[in-house]
Amino acid sequence: LDLSDNDMKGSIPEEIGLLSNLTYLRLSYNAFSGAVPESLTELTKLQLLQLQSNSITELPNIYRLDESIYFVSTFVTDCGVPSVFDEVLECPFCTICCNANEDCYPQEKTRVANFGYGNFAAVFFAGFFVLCCVFVLFSYLCDKHKTRGNDERGGELEEGDKYALSKIGKDSVYSYFVTDSVGGWLIAVTTLGLQVGILVVI
Repeated sequence: LDLSDNDMKGSIPEEIGLLSNLTYLRLSYNAFSGAVPESLTELTKLQLLQLQSNSITELPNIYRLDESIYFVSTFVTDCGVPSVFDEVLECPFCTICCNANEDCYPQEKTRVANFGYGNFAAVFFAGFFVLCCVFVLFSYLCDKHKTRGNDERGGELEEGDKYALSKIGKDSVYSYFVTDSVGGWLIAVTTLGLQVGILVVI
């Protein structure tokens, strides 16, 4: 059933769910508005559903359709960004999302999304914590076996530390990087890792 581009207005009729043998439904490029009727979930033989370029604000729980025939064009709605609506239309099982600029693109999950953002964050921070522990242990062993330099060398290091501290700022957590404190280094490195982790997750 292809009713696309017919300037049809109003809401999509509930009775369309009575067409139990329907496999192909195109209602795109019209002026339908409001919520898509729940009766569409009863169309179990549906293989293609295209609803883009309307004013549809709500979708029922239409699960992923069989993509073996129409592939990426199987399920298309206005779920893209930027959205024509105040809130982005939620459609987790759509194969293509169209936006306010009438650009349509496949909705493909990234590897991180497939793995789960929570799982990714947990693995990332666990790995980072282990790396921090290894780094602290390595620093401790290096400090333990480090020999004292002569006074001139020590003076050069002190001047370098003062210059670095003036650039970093005395109140910054990164000021610990110019100290010999293993705990301070751990705090600074942990802070840096948390900031990087937040950026990655976002």
